[in-house]
Amino acid sequence: MSVRITPAGWVFLGLVALLYGASITSQSGLLLAPAGIILGCFAVNLVSAWRAVRRLEVIAPGTAHVVEGQRLNQPWQVRNAGKFPVAFIAAESAASRLFKLPQLAAGEDASVVPELQFHRRGVFAHDRLRLATAFPFGLVKVARRLALAGEVVVHPAVYPVSAPRAAGFDVMVGGKFRGHRQTGAGDQFSGVRPHQAGDSLRQIHWASSAKGLGLMVKVFDEELSGRVAVVLDCGSSGDAKVFDDAVRAAGSLVFAALDAGHHVEWLDLAVLEPDLIPPFADGHEILDRLARLPIEPRSVDRERLRGAFERLSVKSAVHLVLTQASPAASEAVAELRRRGRSVSVYLPAKVPERENFADAPVWRFSGRSMEEVA
Repeated sequence: MSVRITPAGWVFLGLVALLYGASITSQSGLLLAPAGIILGCFAVNLVSAWRAVRRLEVIAPGTAHVVEGQRLNQPWQVRNAGKFPVAFIAAESAASRLFKLPQLAAGEDASVVPELQFHRRGVFAHDRLRLATAFPFGLVKVARRLALAGEVVVHPAVYPVSAPRAAGFDVMVGGKFRGHRQTGAGDQFSGVRPHQAGDSLRQIHWASSAKGLGLMVKVFDEELSGRVAVVLDCGSSGDAKVFDDAVRAAGSLVFAALDAGHHVEWLDLAVLEPDLIPPFADGHEILDRLARLPIEPRSVDRERLRGAFERLSVKSAVHLVLTQASPAASEAVAELRRRGRSVSVYLPAKVPERENFADAPVWRFSGRSMEEVA
């Protein structure tokens, strides 16, 4: 519990001091009466607020998910478990005020949506909330710290970008890229051909077969899906803002690749545990992982980069998102290029490019935009 005098309370304390000074000057005890009444109000306010704040209960959602720049939209429940009404209720977090309630009757429940807006990705626990009231006179505020379960997970705000270059195309029904061969299943109808041993009855094109030329089967254009590997430098520059920009850029590349129908390999250089994300996945898990990524200034060195690239499929096109240019990254990219791998490099817009990335395509990102360097 914590107790502090409100601005209105300081005004009345000043009035008490003036009344006390006037009573001494005039040698009249009558002026002490209103001063005593005011001090009595302070005492009543303190006791009432102390009791009221202990009877207030708050229930927050277990886990809430929002995107950078958004407000919470899930209501919280506030209950007055006491026998008397409570007013002037306020809840505050370490960042700002969450909500205010003018009054809550005895035994009453209220639903309220917090006013807090999250501007940066991250995970914010509910264990640092303070519930306060200055009931009934607004002279003294008593606050109680709440250790609530749950958290708010703030996802990075991904933005539209061009689909990243892919490699290692494999056959996949529903793939968005056409191959040069024909198959017996798919979405892109190509034509018909004579029936062959092993063809399924479901492939038969009955309208063509009815023309008397024998059984004909449907064929489709081959559908392909590529492979994209997105590798993230977890803040080797030590700049938290640049790292957040890099997280948004990496997340945007992942979703652009998934929307294009590619398999995505995700790997951050702090953990070195690749995740394979299938095409057209909703991506919620990767967003949650991006929200929880801590900055790691020592995430880029020669050994770590070598180990990261060895864990990736040799078929994937590599997209390396950096927070700064470094000799270690330049050497790693050059080595991949010598092996014939497709590599693209992504750098912060304001970071000078002092390294040569073996003529690999270089992109610049800043805030919520990305463009290729000519």
